[in-house]
Amino acid sequence: MSIAPYAALPRAIRLFPSLSLLRLVLRHGAACVALGLDVAAIDGGDDLLVRRWLDDRAGLLPAALADDLERIDELAHERGATALQDAARRTGADVRGLGLDPVEVAVCTFLDHPAVFESAHGRQLVRTLRGTTEFIGRRAGCPLAGVPAALNALEATLGHHFDARARSAHCRIIRSRDEDRHIFEIAHGALVRADEALDGGPLVLRDSAMPVYLAESSLRYRPQRRDVVVYEALAGRLRVRAGDAATLHAYRTAFGELLFGDAGWFGTEPIVSLEPLIRLGQAVEKPTAGLREVRLVGLVLRHEAPEGKMALDSDEIWPYLNAKLLGGLQDTELLEACFRVYPIGSEKPANIKVRAPNRVEYGRMADELFRPFLEARGFLARAGA
Repeated sequence: MSIAPYAALPRAIRLFPSLSLLRLVLRHGAACVALGLDVAAIDGGDDLLVRRWLDDRAGLLPAALADDLERIDELAHERGATALQDAARRTGADVRGLGLDPVEVAVCTFLDHPAVFESAHGRQLVRTLRGTTEFIGRRAGCPLAGVPAALNALEATLGHHFDARARSAHCRIIRSRDEDRHIFEIAHGALVRADEALDGGPLVLRDSAMPVYLAESSLRYRPQRRDVVVYEALAGRLRVRAGDAATLHAYRTAFGELLFGDAGWFGTEPIVSLEPLIRLGQAVEKPTAGLREVRLVGLVLRHEAPEGKMALDSDEIWPYLNAKLLGGLQDTELLEACFRVYPIGSEKPANIKVRAPNRVEYGRMADELFRPFLEARGFLARAGA
């Protein structure tokens, strides 16, 4: 059984209709029993027992249940309800009687009309794929006949890739379709994190005006990432949203093999990704062997207005980004980054420019110094890497 960290249950789950919540949990009955849920008791309709169990799990749930909760939550709002109604019209499904509350519409559609839900969810994913990396295949078309049966093997292949990078072998793929778009959501582990935690309930002591916690500790857990791969059959194009260049390369190779039996179908050139700036933040500046200092000094980005670009050049670029851009870089499409790099033993820096999808420019620095940095931080992946 696979366990996924679910740091905070979605607020929408507290609004799930009682019967729908029971049905959803019972879909994963065996895995929930292994984590202490009394399924016999909830068969009698005790949704309060389920809600208490979810609260007591401290965010650790069966991976498949965590996936279901997150996907439902992504459509549990008014725009999601509209998307579900549009999908019902496209598919000819009758979803009358699901109610007017967006949360109820989302969970009931998920349970009773899975094809409608997958159509709406897949179309929403495609619309929100900002800053994806695109790979053009050798020709259009898609022989997908054997794909469903091959997904288990693909999960294992990608699981090995993630495990080799200390992210665990967990990998789960959910496939859906929106017209000519074939959509694959890929849930997998990330690097282990450690956060400060307060154990025990807060106590109000006689000599303290504020609550005092019993103990301080460090909580170690493995977050779960969700990547998206979309194959557009009419254009012969693969669109990928992933956290680093090595994972982009793994998906390009794996889906070329899956769809066409050819790992090089979508190209073999090196890949550049700027996503590590979003995923790692200022930690990307940590030097690798042979380098004394690395500093981000330039960015070209697209923020909010799709037609507009913004160029930033500064020795203090991180405070500016954190102060001026809502959510840091999360809502921003990154186009180019420039690093000033100081080799050990040299006072003269060199500049490295990385530009998605496959361009790297550098000055005086030797290849053996800059390439390990770019690969270690996830900016660069080469064919065969």
